[in-house]
Amino acid sequence: MNRMLIKNASIVTVDDTLGDLPHGDILIEDETIVAVAPNLAAADAVVVNASGMIAIPGLVNSHIHTWEIALRGIGADWVSARDYFGTLHGNLTHRFEADDNRIVNLIGALAQLDGGTTTIFDWCHNLRHPEMSDAAIDGLEASGIRAVFGHGTAKPMFENKHADKAVKSYTEIGQPRTEVHRLRSGRLASDTRKVTMALAILGPDWSTYDVTEADMRLAREYGLIHSAHTYGRTGKRVTPDGMWRLQKAGLLGPDHNVVHGNCLGDDELRMIVEAGCSISATCTAEMLNCEYPALLGRVERFGGVPAIGTDVDPYFNASMLAEMRRCFFHQRELDNVAAARAGRHPPAAHATTTRSALRWATMGGAQALRMEGRIGSITPGKQADIVLVRADDLNLFAALPGGDPVHTVVMNAETANIEAVMVAGEFVKRHGRLVFDGMRLQQLKTELLGVRERVMAAGAYAYAPRAAGERIFGT
Repeated sequence: MNRMLIKNASIVTVDDTLGDLPHGDILIEDETIVAVAPNLAAADAVVVNASGMIAIPGLVNSHIHTWEIALRGIGADWVSARDYFGTLHGNLTHRFEADDNRIVNLIGALAQLDGGTTTIFDWCHNLRHPEMSDAAIDGLEASGIRAVFGHGTAKPMFENKHADKAVKSYTEIGQPRTEVHRLRSGRLASDTRKVTMALAILGPDWSTYDVTEADMRLAREYGLIHSAHTYGRTGKRVTPDGMWRLQKAGLLGPDHNVVHGNCLGDDELRMIVEAGCSISATCTAEMLNCEYPALLGRVERFGGVPAIGTDVDPYFNASMLAEMRRCFFHQRELDNVAAARAGRHPPAAHATTTRSALRWATMGGAQALRMEGRIGSITPGKQADIVLVRADDLNLFAALPGGDPVHTVVMNAETANIEAVMVAGEFVKRHGRLVFDGMRLQQLKTELLGVRERVMAAGAYAYAPRAAGERIFGT
């Protein structure tokens, strides 16, 4: 048995029973937290001096398309989802090959670990054949991250759909049973290993009801959570009453994750929350693309705990520290506007606090992935997924002692402030650097650039300012 004792940290447990410890210790045995208290002693433990540091649970990114890291820096000025779908799903998605998926998932997962994210829901929807699935999983496993691999499917290319009328609309393409069976009965059979399985389905906004129902029943047959993009835009849903029909059929529950949901009406959102579904908001992507605000506060009003995620690398930095802060600002502004319109600004107290934001990024994500009994808080019996933040760095210095460690992390912390990251009791980042081999990381960066150049060349994509309405994708 390996024992480790983290000493003298300011501990933010995100555990309502334990609360925060201004000066506390965390005892870890193998991959499990066994004690959280001041002045712990363990003579045979390796001691990690965390004086001047804040310990928080590992962050949970509940929605990220990890493979899109190869396309960073091209999408911030795209016009809504039109250009996103045209550029990616209508073109560049289909230029990726199996080994590309290994490279992008490995370096994408390392980037998440570097920023304090210990668990991701990898919504992998560029998969055209089994080799691509295996390569994507290889990348996740090699990184050391905890990941739910969401098996998705690539959409038919736009030009092919128009050229060949025999090609099915993407709305009719469900999850391939043979591939789901192969993965679930093989390398992703376990629900307790670091990399587990889910289904990334189209859902009623993007597919026929028959396809959605079949996908959900397939997921339940194999004991998998399932996740779907569900904006709820009136007049733009393939199956407008799909969520109501799924609820009537008994197919909505804690195993279903709704992504976005910005345009859902109150009645439908309340029904979804009361059915036990989780909801993941990706505020920055939604602010760029959607005409309605994120629904963090609305979910809480109906009794749910929202999760958050970074979504798409082509738009912005996929840092959960940054996303947590952006989500906080977004919801606080919505709260202020609502209070002003009701004639009660400033409000007596803020409905959204920095502690709300940290909970979205930890326990909210854990609940969305049905891992709340294993991760999401620094609690004895849970996995030792822990982040140490240096509070004596210049941009954080003087916040402690006396200040609020939650406020300090949510409002001020950056990737550069992270001293250490631990997943299942093992350091994946220490002394401010990834444990991953440095020479191999440099090689991976070169390989990532190779993927990017080849994919963009194959798709005839070159960034340039474009006139309104001009097609942004190539051949």
